[in-house]
Amino acid sequence: MSPVNLNFLCRILVVDDDVVSRAALSAILSREGYDVVQAGNSEQAIALFRRRPFDLVITELNLEGKDSFEMIAELRREPYCARFIGLVRAEWMSADFCLRKTEELGAQAVFAKPFPPEQLLPAVRTSLGLTQVPATD
Repeated sequence: MSPVNLNFLCRILVVDDDVVSRAALSAILSREGYDVVQAGNSEQAIALFRRRPFDLVITELNLEGKDSFEMIAELRREPYCARFIGLVRAEWMSADFCLRKTEELGAQAVFAKPFPPEQLLPAVRTSLGLTQVPATD
């Protein structure tokens, strides 16, 4: 039996003010079969989430305007609480500080940019609670 891909059932919001990074990450996740939506800032992300919640939010932590820490805290108060993965530019803050801060807010993981996709994809699957389910004949 071949495994059934359940990724298409999962909605992921990618939040990054860098359009190139946002598009690249979205393309990687889309190729894996996820339903991916993009936001360029925290305000847009909050509006999209309130319109139709996401299963996972992957966000750059250093955004213009309302930062991602504030955004995560605000989204955690929503009735449907998504899981979060934080991304941080290596030169912005230490990954250790961001990990502690995002863990306090309930994030599942933090990655320092740049990072190889093969590191992120297992964290995405784990955050979503996905395991491969054998197909039934």
